[in-house]
Amino acid sequence: MSNKKVKKQTKKKRRLNLKRVFLLVLVILILVFATKYAYKINISNVQVIGNNNVLDNKILKLASLDKKTSFLGLNKDDTCKKILTEPLIATCKITKKINLKIVIEVSENYPLFYYNDTHKLVLSNGVEYDAPNTYGVPNLINYVPTRILSLFVDGLKDINSDIIRDISEIEYTPSLNSDGTYIDEERFMLSMKDTNIVYVNIKNINILNSYNKIYASNGDKKGIYNLDSDYGIYYFKEFESK
Repeated sequence: MSNKKVKKQTKKKRRLNLKRVFLLVLVILILVFATKYAYKINISNVQVIGNNNVLDNKILKLASLDKKTSFLGLNKDDTCKKILTEPLIATCKITKKINLKIVIEVSENYPLFYYNDTHKLVLSNGVEYDAPNTYGVPNLINYVPTRILSLFVDGLKDINSDIIRDISEIEYTPSLNSDGTYIDEERFMLSMKDTNIVYVNIKNINILNSYNKIYASNGDKKGIYNLDSDYGIYYFKEFESK
């Protein structure tokens, strides 16, 4: 038998590279301190856009934002949720700018009328808002069935806000037959600030956007305008002179 040389495998011992470990620890410490420092940097400015009825200060208060608010620590979703607790706010979007500026962009549920039956404002999304009528919107002076009211709000929200503010009072006035059955269950009477009376129903409520044009084309005559008829026929009866 031939003798075979058995080679012994020797394991090389790896020495701990203290220099690399030190550099790694140093980098981690730098990152930790840099992150802590970055979170201490406060926002430089806040801009609120899209609001007409809700003041900037109220939105900032709802958002809990001030000069001590961390720029990186600001959670956009949570902040918007706080702002959206205000019924007049419909949507919220927050953008962070490179210069540490925060932009809060909102859209609003605007007041349509003050409902005397509940003593509340009715907003464009149908929500009743417990606040006095300081917005110059008309008063709805009598009770309206829930279904009709919902349809009325849905139609009125598409009417020009200047037209709505030209209305002083709204009265629910469904037309009836002699036997008490409804001819038009969705009719309203609008008392305008220019002293005209306007009858309109929900089906034709979009005609209100043309109210000023219709009034002017009639020689600015004062009287009763029936805009609730079909086929684009608008009946007018002039007030009798005293």
